Order: sequence, then structure tokens, then C-alpha cells
Amino acid sequence: MKTKLLAAAAALVLSGTALADETTSIFSLTSGTFATPFNFTLTAPSTNLFGDTNSSGITWFGVLLNSPTVPFSALDTNPDDGFSFSGLAAGDYSLTFLGMGTGGFGGYYTTAPIPEPATNAMILGGLALLGLARMRRRG
Repeated sequence: MKTKLLAAAAALVLSGTALADETTSIFSLTSGTFATPFNFTLTAPSTNLFGDTNSSGITWFGVLLNSPTVPFSALDTNPDDGFSFSGLAAGDYSLTFLGMGTGGFGGYYTTAPIPEPATNAMILGGLALLGLARMRRRG
């Protein structure tokens, strides 16, 4: 009974600490030179952003990530090979796709919160509790 209670408590700690990635699909039809922005807000204090595009009839200038609320601006010049930006602070952002051509592009971008050290400590603590419960059960 006690072992099941410890296992349930550890599972609760582990489930309460999970941070979810958020993926957003993108799509745009275009003709000529374009700068298509996708705006979003990050609420986590430290986040990575990554994504990829596929396109038809597009010549890429790059993907620009900047923020009016956080001092951040970065350019990836080849989004067809994927793009990534790391260590982003909480705030408002604009992910702008830059290029030219007639056709369309699609793809996605994903924001992935980086767990805080306290979150990792809680996960390790929960795993330690499960290990202790398992050892007591065998002994």
C-alpha cells in the first residue's frame, strides 16, 4: 500500500512538471517579393524556437525573428534547411519569412520551453522516490 502511494506521488510530481511544445503550421501564397510575418507570444522565461519550410517557386532571403518587447533580432538565411533560435525570453515576437517568387510556401515552427533547473530537480526527485520504492519492494 505504501509503495503504491509513493509511486502515485512520484507520478504526480512528474506529470505536474511537464512543459509542452507548441507547434504552429504556416502557409502563404505569394507573387513577387514578400515579407510574411507570423506573430506570437512566449510566456516561458527561456524557450527555443525551431522549424522548417517547404516551398515551390520561392527564392529565400531568410527567416527573421525579432521582438518589439525583448531586445532580440536574428536572421537565418536558408529556411529550407530548417531554422532555429535559442534562449528566447518571454515576450512578443514576429517570425518573418523573406523571399521572392510566385508560388507558395508552407511548413511549421515550434516553440519548446527549456525546463528550469528546479523542474529537473523535481523530476530526478520523483525518479529517486520510484527507485527507493522499488528497492524496498524487493528487499
